[in-house]
Amino acid sequence: MAMYKCPTLGDCERANTCEIFERSPGEDLHCPDCKTLLELQMPNARGGKKVKPPVIAAIVGAAVLVIGSGTAFYVSHAHKSAEAEPAVRAAQAASEPAAPVAMAAAPVSAPATQSVATASDATVTSTGIAPTPEDIAADRKAGEKQLTSGDAPGAETASNRAAAKEMIKVAIADMAQGKLDSAEKELNEAKARDPKQSLVYYNLAVLRLKQDRTDDALKSFEASFLNGFQYFDAMAKDPDLDVIRKDPRFQSLLKKYHPETV
Repeated sequence: MAMYKCPTLGDCERANTCEIFERSPGEDLHCPDCKTLLELQMPNARGGKKVKPPVIAAIVGAAVLVIGSGTAFYVSHAHKSAEAEPAVRAAQAASEPAAPVAMAAAPVSAPATQSVATASDATVTSTGIAPTPEDIAADRKAGEKQLTSGDAPGAETASNRAAAKEMIKVAIADMAQGKLDSAEKELNEAKARDPKQSLVYYNLAVLRLKQDRTDDALKSFEASFLNGFQYFDAMAKDPDLDVIRKDPRFQSLLKKYHPETV
């Protein structure tokens, strides 16, 4: 069984007393008092002491993987992702033709490092742009491989990328249901996990448009472009942008960062 601690020192009695929680794969990884995600205590190969990763999500995706029907998923965010998945599927069905079963079942090759984003690495929904399950699975598998090889920082980075993408999917589902405050919380947490994830900023921009905050939306769009946004074909199909496509300021951003679309 793996050992965990609550990280919220000062705000949680169990964290203040450094209580150790033993959890088996699949068990709830939240503090029973404050509900904060527990931190995995990793064994130190040299001294046998326990050391915790610097970020809460460091090894969650790699150390706690549940395998079902050939598909791995994050336990750390699974409870909310499971609730949001029907809304994500409904949003995708409203805007996309159904993919052939043979293609959906095709095996995914998971690179050890983050792949370059392409148009196929994102899914256009009726709200925002979501990462594909294959893209998320590749990050999880990379984290697992790096953890096994002893590369804790690399495993942490890959796990955080996967966690951020899961949160983006949850946020999109929340926006589709009109839960804008919940969506904003998810996107802000995703940004904390992976500050250079362009889809975080893109979907923040979509959220700002829904909140009638056009100026802030434009800032988020530019942040997305600066962080390597590559999904311009998908963006052209996103109905959320219809309210801003003819705005001269938005046109200016496109001309600056992707003149082919102007």
